[in-house]
Amino acid sequence: MTCKLWLTRALIMAALLPASAARAETGPSDEPPRAGYWETVNTWVFVIPFRKVERKCFTTTDISSFLEGPSNAHYTCTYPVRVVGGGRLSVEGTCVEKRGQVAQIKANGVYGPTAFHLTAELRTKIAGVPLSASGVTEARRLGDACPTPVAKR
Repeated sequence: MTCKLWLTRALIMAALLPASAARAETGPSDEPPRAGYWETVNTWVFVIPFRKVERKCFTTTDISSFLEGPSNAHYTCTYPVRVVGGGRLSVEGTCVEKRGQVAQIKANGVYGPTAFHLTAELRTKIAGVPLSASGVTEARRLGDACPTPVAKR
């Protein structure tokens, strides 16, 4: 497996936390994150460190899905261990990539209506070699309104 493929997989792993994010300014809250426009910052170390900043619109459904357990279009994740409430999230489970790559994931975080913070540890094997990754996702809510999408030509 090439280094480029490893990096691609690492980027996919970072996407496991698409709606993840920033340390609540006031600490954990019983109120879940609010829908709206958010900025997320994913910082991961998987063979090499990388950082990705995104601004996205999140619906109430997106927030609910995240609280059920982080997942994305590249991986199918199951979380037999999931504790959510009181502004805290803790999950342990397995994610399987479309081509069969399996990763064990543990994530813990705090959330509030306008920010959340999540840390995660990931373990997998590539070509029989055990590898691990660690990451932090910080997010903050930028506002109620999302920018109008620009039409593609």
